[in-house]
Parts: sequence; C-alpha cells; structure tokens
Amino acid sequence: MPDFDDLINQREKLKLSEEELEKRIENSVYGEKSKEYLRKWLDNESHGQVGLSLFDMPPVIERGKGAILTDVDGKEYIDLLSGFSVSALGQCNEDISDIIKEQSETLVHNFDLPHPERIKLSQKLVNNTPIEKESKVAFGVTGSDAVEMAIRAARYHTGKQMILTPYGDYHGVTYGTMGTTGKGGMWSYFYPIPPQDSGISYFPFPYAYQSPFGSPPHEIEEGEYTLQKLEEFLEYYFESKESPYREGRSDITNLAAFLVSPAQSSAGYILPPKGYLKMLRKFADKYNILLIFDEIQTGLARTGKLWACEWENIKPDMIVTSKALGGGLPISAVIAKEEILKSWGPGAHVSTQAGNVLACAAGNKVLERVNNEDFLAEVRNKGDYFAGKLRELQEKHDIIGNVSNRGLYIGVELIKKPGDRKPAVEKADKVMKMALEKGLIFEKGGYFHNRLQLIPPLTIKKDIINKAVNIFDEIFARVESDDL
Repeated sequence: MPDFDDLINQREKLKLSEEELEKRIENSVYGEKSKEYLRKWLDNESHGQVGLSLFDMPPVIERGKGAILTDVDGKEYIDLLSGFSVSALGQCNEDISDIIKEQSETLVHNFDLPHPERIKLSQKLVNNTPIEKESKVAFGVTGSDAVEMAIRAARYHTGKQMILTPYGDYHGVTYGTMGTTGKGGMWSYFYPIPPQDSGISYFPFPYAYQSPFGSPPHEIEEGEYTLQKLEEFLEYYFESKESPYREGRSDITNLAAFLVSPAQSSAGYILPPKGYLKMLRKFADKYNILLIFDEIQTGLARTGKLWACEWENIKPDMIVTSKALGGGLPISAVIAKEEILKSWGPGAHVSTQAGNVLACAAGNKVLERVNNEDFLAEVRNKGDYFAGKLRELQEKHDIIGNVSNRGLYIGVELIKKPGDRKPAVEKADKVMKMALEKGLIFEKGGYFHNRLQLIPPLTIKKDIINKAVNIFDEIFARVESDDL
C-alpha cells in the first residue's frame, strides 16, 4: 500500500505557512511600501509562485530603464536577470516601445491567423536560421508550448516515440514538457502521473567542472575527458540490446529526436566542452534521429552569436526560440526543416495568442537589432569584459571556483575552499540575499544550488558592469569572513 502519510509529510515540506511567509516579508531588505505590496500579493495569488522559490521574497519592481530596475519604494537595482533573458535589449527599450505603440493603433490581435508583421517575422526567422535545408516556422506563445510543438512534430514526422534529453536541461513545466525538465522538486507537483510517462529518456550532461564521470587522468583535460566518457555512454546504449533507445542487431531505433540546449541555463548557465554539439550531430546522423536545439535562452545574440549552435557551426533539424524574441511580449516559434512542418495537415497546432500582432511587430524590431555583426561583436566584447572582471575577483576571493562565459551568458560557481570544488551552498544563499540588499538582481541555481547566473541586458554599459563587479567584490569579502 502507498504510504500516504509519507506523501503528506513530503507535501508539508514544500509548503510555506502563513507565519513563515510573514516572517520572510518582515525580514526582507525592502521598504515598507514593498512589504505592503507583498502582503497583498500573497493574499490574492497562489503560493506556488516561482518568485518564492527563487528568493525568500522577490522585490516588487515598479519600473525599469535599460539595466536599472526600481522597486515601489524607489530603490534601484542593477538588472542581471533581464526577466530571464526576455528583456535582452533592456527595460523599456525606446525602439521596442515605439513599434508596439505604433502597431497598437493599427491592429492588436488577429487570433492565430496571418497578418503582415507575422509574415514578415516568419521570413526573418527562416532567412536567419542555421538549419541546412529550406525551413518553415510555427508560432506559439511561450517557450513551453513551442517545445511541446517541436516534440509533437518530431514524433509525427518520424513515427517514433522517444525523446532523449540531458539531465539538467530545462524545456518547460507543462504536462507535455515537464518530462524533459529533470527537476525532482518540480516533478513532485505532478501527482499521481509522473511526467516521465510521456516517452522521455535521459543522458548525463558533460558538466566538466562537476563531472558525473569523475576526475580525468592527469594527462587528459577535464572537458575532453567528460565529453569522451559521454560519447562512450551513448555509444553503449545505442548499440546495446538492453536499451530502450535502439536494438543494434536489428537496427531498430525508437528515438524521434535529441532535445538539447546548446548550454544549460536553468541548471546554472553551464557551458559544455567544445565538441558537444558536434558529437550529438554525429549520433543523430548515424542513427537517423532529429536534432532539436532549444535556444530559448541561448539564442538571439545572448552568447555573442545569433544562435549559440553557431559557435560549433552545427546545423540542427529544428530550433525553438522564445523569451527575447518578443522584446518583452510573449511569443515563441519553432523553426524546422520544411519537410518536418509539411508533414501534418491543417489544424495540427493552434493557440489563440500565437503570433500575436504586437509581439510579432516587436520581434521584427528585435531581430533587426540583434542580427547585426557590430551588435554581436559588442555582446562578445562586453561578455568577455564582465567575465574578465569576475576572474580578477576570483584571484582575490577563494569562494569563486569557476567563472564561465560566452558573450553575456555568464555563470559563477561558488565553492567552500580552493581545490576541493565542494559547493558553497549556504554562502551562495547569503551572497544572493546580500546582493538584493546592495541593489543587484540575478538568479542563483546550479546542480548544487551554488552557481550565480548572470543574465544582464545585452545593452548593458561597461560602467554598470563595473558597479556590479564592485558590489560583488564587497559581498564576497563579507561572506568569506563569516564562518559558514
């Protein structure tokens, strides 16, 4: 019999009591007006809010401009979150605001039906994709529903069931995508049917700094070693009879697609070793499997290339994009080889707000701005500048174990002491709390809750970067002095 007492106990661990919520509000670093708003927020909205999992209490932001956010008490914060990379061109970007205002005076909504801005955006996406063959676009509203659409298209086109994705990738939290997001804390909310029942299987991500394959021999570089072990892992399961992926002797493959992010965002802004995407392309070609890149966070110039997969010059069969595409408005798209999106018939996908007029108009302006070599070079330059400043801090502060970046896609791993790589979980929590007090907003994540994920607007100025680095310097010094 199921142990329902255990289930109830587990659920109680996840919940926050009214007393705990009030304690969090009272102990927060915010002003009285913010605290009043937070009480009203919790009086009227679900306590399942993501803000309560990212922060003890999130700030109540009233306005923003560029890389600066201001809360309801007038306190300013340097924005190193960008609405989870949605506001990639900065808050209230004038070009985006102007085009939304202009479009709103002509047409605001047209169901999931064609209009000039949508047609123009689909042309831009098709003409600026690394997909090798002719391609087509299907629009959605959120990243999750675009990923669902990509999965459905892959299965329908190939006639195969399974999707293979890495542990640590994040592809959505709907019933159709939760199985591709291997987060145990989130899965516990999907009772009683586990998301994995949707035909998803997994492989380890080549996270070289905390490798799932252990330490390499001294003569092998850790990234090369981790990638080599992953290739051996996949080869074993693709050729084994005792694998759901494939039956080697009969040459039966059950996989419709690899679904992968070129780098792991929600897991800590972790870059894989060079050659990871090339290896996946090799397996996909060898076993006739589609290769889907989820570029929802990595795409649209975040890494200093229009698409992150361009760093390895790898051509996928599908790309999923969202977040930054709408300039702050919700829109998503699947770009795929023409043959895939011509497989199905009318009505195969529909969403009332898909390809929304205002979002498409904003999307055209976003692509016009980011798909420019001067802009991309500037992102690469500012990303290397920011990461360089953080590496200077690494020389001063033993708590910083690793700094990685590609463009303005930056991750910082905090450790207990040099050399052991043990995650400094409590110190990372303290860094984040102190950052809010000092006026920095970013996300903390990582496999072990010890990575700082820095996602500033692509338009951030170097003087703002310098201010952020100075704040980090002060915070790291204070946290290192505490006995945690």
